[in-house]
Amino acid sequence: MKTKVSKIVINESNIPEGLDVTVRFRSFSEIRTGIFTLLQRIKIFYPNAKVFYLHDNPNFMASFLKRNPNCEPYNNEAYDLEYAPIGYCPWELFPQISEQMDKDLSIYKDLKKWITKIKVKPEKYSVQGKSKNLYIHPNAIIYPNVVFDVTSGPIVIDKGVKITSFSFLEGPLYVAPDASIDSARITGSTIIGQNCKIGGEIENSIFGDFSNKHHEGFVGHSYIGNWVNLGALSTTSDLKNNYGIVRIQIAEKKINTNTIKFGSIIGDYTKIAIGTMLNTGTVIDMGCNITDSKVKGYVPAFTWTDGNERYRLDHFLKDTKKIMARRDKSLNTEDENLIRQLYEDEIP
Repeated sequence: MKTKVSKIVINESNIPEGLDVTVRFRSFSEIRTGIFTLLQRIKIFYPNAKVFYLHDNPNFMASFLKRNPNCEPYNNEAYDLEYAPIGYCPWELFPQISEQMDKDLSIYKDLKKWITKIKVKPEKYSVQGKSKNLYIHPNAIIYPNVVFDVTSGPIVIDKGVKITSFSFLEGPLYVAPDASIDSARITGSTIIGQNCKIGGEIENSIFGDFSNKHHEGFVGHSYIGNWVNLGALSTTSDLKNNYGIVRIQIAEKKINTNTIKFGSIIGDYTKIAIGTMLNTGTVIDMGCNITDSKVKGYVPAFTWTDGNERYRLDHFLKDTKKIMARRDKSLNTEDENLIRQLYEDEIP
């Protein structure tokens, strides 16, 4: 007999080595690992369950609960199911995108409605592979001469997405609502977050929400957080010249990714200047403003330009609010309190 799940705990009290930057400002349960995040899947599978959240940092808790008002702080009561951030390091997520998308497709009930309401005329774009593996929301805008390649996996284009001419999109691929794909080449299991602006070349990567890579340049096997801006021609290297295993550094810790293909981790609210080259395995923490032409190793949070000084907190907050306002968003009090604490704690 199947046990009823009525209480669920998302336990983020212990962060695995290598996940630090990825979850510096947001929970692992808010990372889109296929079509959905863990939080969204919990709502689908257990719509009537109470969801509790646990984190060691009260300010992080407050920020998370503000974004997710249906969750409650954990109060030490008994629970039926627990989720922890195991297997969420970027190099662990990339190989799982294809399988996770297939699972998510099986529970995405609205997809069948899309097919009957689609407004985009199929003769305006090309499909390589079986067209049944291409899902385009009725409100998406697809320009002529776009190529969708679904021979290696499905492609899901969500509500309000715009894709301009001469874009090449290969599955498995999910493009979240209101993203813009502008004459881009996207290959090898990729997730594009909500309201992202994407151009150039992308391979096997995850983009958070409201991030921009609108110009030429390559991003491969990389994790890009929320509210990140990659300037024109900025490029990640995702393979060492000797084809060796990639090791990354976060603060004083060195972590083995156990893969020869890994690019970069770029934390939330970081900005990368035009023409910046990121060496294989580069990690840039949250809140940085990077102007060096070549970057390698680990860049601490709130680094300003060439790394010799910190981004002034008042300037960072002013710039962040200005950037968010351009997308009709604002920085709430809970998020600002968390940023202030992270800054004052001088996270490495």
